[in-house]
Amino acid sequence: MYTMVLLDDEKIVLQGIQKVCEKEDCGFLVKGAFVDPLKALDALPELRPHLIITDVRMPQMDGLEFAKRAKEILPESEIVILSGYRDFTYAQTAMKIGVSDYLLKPITKNALIERLTEIRSRYEHEKTQKEYYEKFHREMQAYEKNSSRDFFEALVSGSMDMMEIYRRSEKLGLDIVAEAYNVLIFTMNCEEDFSGQREGYSEWEAESLELLEEFFSENTSAMLFRCNIFSYGVLIKGQKETIEENTRSCVSEIQRILDRKEQKRQWFVAAGEPVERLSQIQKSYYSASRAFSQRYLYDENILYYDEMASMEKKNVTEDDSTYLQKVDVNALNPVILQKFLSNGLLEETENFVKDYFYAIGQEPLESLVFRNYVTLNVRFSVMSFLKEIGCDTRTLEQEDTEDVLSESSKSLENAIAYAEKIISQAIALRDQNSGNKNRSILKTAVDFIDSHYMEEDMSLNKAANAANVSANHFSALFSQNMGQTFIEYLTNLRMNKAKEYLRCTSMRSSEIAGEIGYKDAHYFSYLFKKTQGMTPSDYRKAREDKA
Repeated sequence: MYTMVLLDDEKIVLQGIQKVCEKEDCGFLVKGAFVDPLKALDALPELRPHLIITDVRMPQMDGLEFAKRAKEILPESEIVILSGYRDFTYAQTAMKIGVSDYLLKPITKNALIERLTEIRSRYEHEKTQKEYYEKFHREMQAYEKNSSRDFFEALVSGSMDMMEIYRRSEKLGLDIVAEAYNVLIFTMNCEEDFSGQREGYSEWEAESLELLEEFFSENTSAMLFRCNIFSYGVLIKGQKETIEENTRSCVSEIQRILDRKEQKRQWFVAAGEPVERLSQIQKSYYSASRAFSQRYLYDENILYYDEMASMEKKNVTEDDSTYLQKVDVNALNPVILQKFLSNGLLEETENFVKDYFYAIGQEPLESLVFRNYVTLNVRFSVMSFLKEIGCDTRTLEQEDTEDVLSESSKSLENAIAYAEKIISQAIALRDQNSGNKNRSILKTAVDFIDSHYMEEDMSLNKAANAANVSANHFSALFSQNMGQTFIEYLTNLRMNKAKEYLRCTSMRSSEIAGEIGYKDAHYFSYLFKKTQGMTPSDYRKAREDKA
């Protein structure tokens, strides 16, 4: 229901318009009726009507002056002028100040109803257009984000040649030309209550992401990319002599944003090695990834690639009894191992295991007794983790413990190799289990989309809710496993249905648009031409010519 304010120094006119609006379904509710223009102006900020109807001739202020001041207060409101004077000058002046219509007194009941109905229809059309343009804008933003992420992944993986890099960056509007480059990887996580979450993020994460996106949008030397579900990548560029300064400046800003509240949050930033050519960016990414894998072992929130060497211990040789004196069981830190088993990547396993053993210390690990203890501890932790997430551990349990200890006893390298093997197996089982869950999530979501594609309000959020996952997680999961974004899938599905209607029925484009979830026929035609390379009518004609 739309709202309306009336202004006329003749009470009988006000009463007449109110009576018509109450008895007839005009789509407008009268929220205020005034005989005093000044009182009406004072009330406008609170009432905020969609429509204002005002008389022209009034003792305190004429209708044109009132309309001008009303437009300054509520520029989005429509204004209709009532006048008993057939003066074209009034109409001209009214239009200049933004008046929508000009009605002559005495206005009949039918004429008033007709005009109010026209205004309501115009409102609804404009509202629909605005909603679709906003929806289209959101869809384009989502498409650009996914395209940017794909570009970053291809760039750091080395899967693109230089011509393709420049072609895709130009298409995305990314200025990547510089003398030197570097890569940052960072993650942020919050284990707080997710009540009030936005798009699958906690409030802290959502706020942090907004501030980060604002910072990077204004920063000409750094670009933010979504890396995967859990992390973000930053491509830093600059001059050879300033690239390290740019890197540290960017890290400092990330730290400022993620540390802006007193509550302890989980976040980690890893900085790679600067390189002088874009073709070497893979090297920078690898060094950042190497530092990023240390997040389970490192006590601080920021690690630069050149700080990793200091974390390694030197080898020493002493007898077993001496080593045992230096054993600190607490150094095993089972929490670190559990975190890696929960969130670590398979390709990170080798580095993690080496770093995990280094963190314990080489000296105590030279003790045969303690080395066997560590080996058994890793084995027990892996088994417990797998059972906790519901994985079948029978294959791993079949391995004889004595054989395991016999092999690890031979050398520290053997113990590390065994730990790497069993942790890799655990992560593979975890991912397989997760993959089964993901497949189930995707099937539920796709079935829901296929059954509800024709609904106008079909959205990523609705599909995520149907699959019982957060919108953020679902978006990343969908694009990674389906090879296209949610929006691309929904649009392709709708376009295929549209083509079926065009081939098999005589329905008009406007009717087809409504059948496949588009309220605005113009928007449907635009999308059809954008995706199919021709208008709906041209497609139908082409099919008829072939037949």
